[in-house]
Amino acid sequence: MLISGATGLVAAAVPALASTPRARTEQRPDRRTPKRVVVIGAGLAGMTTALDLRDKGWDVVVLEARDRVGGRVHTLYDPFTTGLHAESGGESIDDGHYAIQAMLKRFGLRTEERPPTKPYDSAVYYKSMREPLAAFLSRSNGKTLSDYLRCQDAMAALGDGIDPQHPERARNAERLDAMSFETFVRSLHLAPEAEFLVRLQNRGEYNAELRDISCLFVAQQSVAAPPSLDGQGLTGTETMRISGGNSTLPVAMAKALGSRIRLNSPVLRVEHSRHGVRVHTPHGHVDAAWCVIAAPLMPMRRVHFSPTLPASVARVIDDLDLGHAAKVIHEYAVPFWKAEGSSGFTVTDLPFAIAWSSTDSRVDTVPGLLTQFITGDAAMTAARLPAPKRIAHFGAQLDRVYPEGKPLQASNTATMAWANERYTGGGYAVFKPGQMAPFWPVLRHGFGRIRFAGEHTETLAGYMESAVRSGHRIARELGRAPR
Repeated sequence: MLISGATGLVAAAVPALASTPRARTEQRPDRRTPKRVVVIGAGLAGMTTALDLRDKGWDVVVLEARDRVGGRVHTLYDPFTTGLHAESGGESIDDGHYAIQAMLKRFGLRTEERPPTKPYDSAVYYKSMREPLAAFLSRSNGKTLSDYLRCQDAMAALGDGIDPQHPERARNAERLDAMSFETFVRSLHLAPEAEFLVRLQNRGEYNAELRDISCLFVAQQSVAAPPSLDGQGLTGTETMRISGGNSTLPVAMAKALGSRIRLNSPVLRVEHSRHGVRVHTPHGHVDAAWCVIAAPLMPMRRVHFSPTLPASVARVIDDLDLGHAAKVIHEYAVPFWKAEGSSGFTVTDLPFAIAWSSTDSRVDTVPGLLTQFITGDAAMTAARLPAPKRIAHFGAQLDRVYPEGKPLQASNTATMAWANERYTGGGYAVFKPGQMAPFWPVLRHGFGRIRFAGEHTETLAGYMESAVRSGHRIARELGRAPR
């Protein structure tokens, strides 16, 4: 997903309206308004939208609340040893992520390959014992593996008859949407070790506890990205990263857009009518024919819409949350896991659940980095801890898994809890039970002169790829600028 392999996107939204003077609505739009689109958010979704629309002749203004571009794609270079970096957000690109790969080619950026053996040489830490994944799967005379695969088959069957473009139209959409993924997994009566793997996999995949995931959402994703042991399964495909850090892509996109991007411009108010929009920031307003909200919806709850949005649209903004995701990254003098024949990919029954090597795509580094990816309830705990305590709390868990690594630890550590980011609010979007069927048509079609872009609006959700696809989709819908 966006954080673990993903991903995306942006900032936007706001301080409280009460502290902002009300704009004079009698001001007339400028003459460029009919050919202008205002995009909220300078993440991958927003900047892809802006680049495509610029190429179609539109006058584009991108409003970004932060002092940087990229949103949830954010590479950390400090405080690590020179030459090292790690991703605090969107991490990996898959072989089938053609939209983002085309964007990389456009800007002359290259990728680094992650180890193809990663799905096979992973380590499992379960009930205070560490062993290779292959040995763990053979437990209970192979029932661990057979039950895990049985669950994968059952998940794939959820997608039977589902059109990922219109999941709400499926004959069984209402029933699936009302059911939590927790209920579905319990109904399979899996062996304990298999259930542990299934829960861990999907908690990481959807950055949420299973009780908070709609089965209709899982069904849609099973069609958009079919689950399998070697594919979108336990360890995922996640075959590459961008050379020099994933942030090099949004930086290149921003350079191409130039002054069309306005940083430090949180949106306070959106006035809209059938003729166009007026979007207010602390620095003034922008008149446009269209407004594209290419940002997570949680920060948009602080934006005032005038007139009030229809209840169906307002509910999507108010209720579609981002899941809980955090990372803690540790530097080691040497990547000791390599000497043990491991890629560094680790799954555990400890609260952090998943870890991997942030440097597994780098063959030219001596020090190594391990990233703990924390999701669900554990990520809520992580967000409540100050950064030093968060690093110590989850670092102690990693030391239990790899005690041999403790003497090799450097003092260079970093962490990110996305729930604490004002203009984000969490990891990536998750549809809770009862939300997919009513929310999906709104996200895909928007309302009036307002459209939505972002990872949460695509059939394949949660990835950097999803963000780029959404920008292309919106630009196709708006078409060429009017003469």
